[in-house]
Amino acid sequence: MLPVIAVYAAVVLIWSTTPLAIRLSVDSVDFVQGSALRMWISLALCLLLLPLFRLKLSFNKLAMQRYMASALGICFAMLCVYWSAQTLPSGLIAVLWGLTPILVSLQSRCLIAGTRLDGLRLLSMAIAVLGLYVIFAQQIALSPTMAVALAVLLLAVNFHSLSAVLLQKLQLKQQSSEDERMHPLVQTTGGLLVSAPIYAIVWLLMSGPLPEVMSWTSIGAIAYLSIIGSAVGFIGYFYLLTKMSAADASLITLMTPVIALFLGTSIANETLSDRTLMGAGIILFALFIYHLKNIRLVLVRLAQKD
Repeated sequence: MLPVIAVYAAVVLIWSTTPLAIRLSVDSVDFVQGSALRMWISLALCLLLLPLFRLKLSFNKLAMQRYMASALGICFAMLCVYWSAQTLPSGLIAVLWGLTPILVSLQSRCLIAGTRLDGLRLLSMAIAVLGLYVIFAQQIALSPTMAVALAVLLLAVNFHSLSAVLLQKLQLKQQSSEDERMHPLVQTTGGLLVSAPIYAIVWLLMSGPLPEVMSWTSIGAIAYLSIIGSAVGFIGYFYLLTKMSAADASLITLMTPVIALFLGTSIANETLSDRTLMGAGIILFALFIYHLKNIRLVLVRLAQKD
């Protein structure tokens, strides 16, 4: 059990440090360059990993649909996150990114037949909206630029959530057909492959040549995100899904915003106003309510083991 605990802790740490690394990666490059370089390096790594796992890319209709759904999160969501990271503290990015499971539930209710929302999840959504109101009201009063960055970040979370819902919908379709279940590494590689030319087009339209001198902060952060944040984090997360329930793994999204807030203030000297911290606290409480059933399941299993 110790290796599983070690992997779990590693994934929590990787996901907690990702928002700060994204913010540091745009230290000497613009948001398009930082995001594109990360994804192109990640694609190269995934292409190297495929033969090691004896896997091959599939290019049938359903596979291409899955790749395009993945690209919605890999490309459009990430571009919005990187743009927002030029302005927003990493801790705040992590807190709003933690809203992903709540938005996934809401979008699933709209796009996947038979999906229902129970009372606890509806309550968590209402509390999260209150937290967002507190944060937005504060940022609009202090800086309209920050408010715009928050709106773009929320757009990123929606893109990411929609990508997950579409993949879930395609997974249900795949289960009803004769197609084999797609390996997560294949899906990620395919999504990166579809995203790669989109990043190239966006770079040509919105960016320019790389700076003659890139700071070691940007180089280190991009390398960390490409290797640790993408490849290692991805492998670790899907390893956990083979060793524990999805409910246990989902609790990662409850812990990472708290750790990211601490890292942002202690390492990057980021500061948040009292009202922004209050809004973040309300959102974290909403996430706790959302995950309450999963927390109960974990506690019951731990009690049974004792």
